[in-house]
Amino acid sequence: MNIISLRLTGLVPGGASRWLRNHLADRRSRFLLAVLGFLVAASGVILIDSIDAGIRQTLSQRRVQLGRVEQLGRVELWHQRRTESDLARVQQEGRLWEAETEGIAQANFQSWIIEEAKRAGIGPVDIRLSINPSGGNTLKLRQLSAQIHARFEPAALLKLMHAIAAHDRLLVVERLEVQATATPYFEMLLETYLRPARGA
Repeated sequence: MNIISLRLTGLVPGGASRWLRNHLADRRSRFLLAVLGFLVAASGVILIDSIDAGIRQTLSQRRVQLGRVEQLGRVELWHQRRTESDLARVQQEGRLWEAETEGIAQANFQSWIIEEAKRAGIGPVDIRLSINPSGGNTLKLRQLSAQIHARFEPAALLKLMHAIAAHDRLLVVERLEVQATATPYFEMLLETYLRPARGA
């Protein structure tokens, strides 16, 4: 008992020391105090373990992110992506209409429309062409539009639409209206893009 009292006197104030000395003599009190100490120690260990697991998980995520960044930073990967994007750009630019002058481009576009309309079985076609600069593009593209007016025959129009879709140049049907009058007709706004001739 003297050893316990000496230890307690240094740690606990006088009144509390007397109360502890009187109540720690009982075996049950010592057992409860030991259980309480064990619970406090176990909760501390569990808390530290959960904090440690969170830190490890965050560290693992950061390592994965770092690995991705290092992979993106490899020079050969950027060269490969540059090559792929250059190839895609060349392919897409190859789908644009090209001519030495705007007049020749309009004539070529109009000839193609008339030829495809004849193949589709569409009668006389009225075509009005216009060229509009497409603002804000670095390739200096111009929009080439054709307003097409012709007699409506369903099978013939479908053949023309199929020819437009299958053409290797970029063609967009911006508007299509079919009028069911005494003489049915259709109006189509067909658009494409014209790039300047090489060296222009």
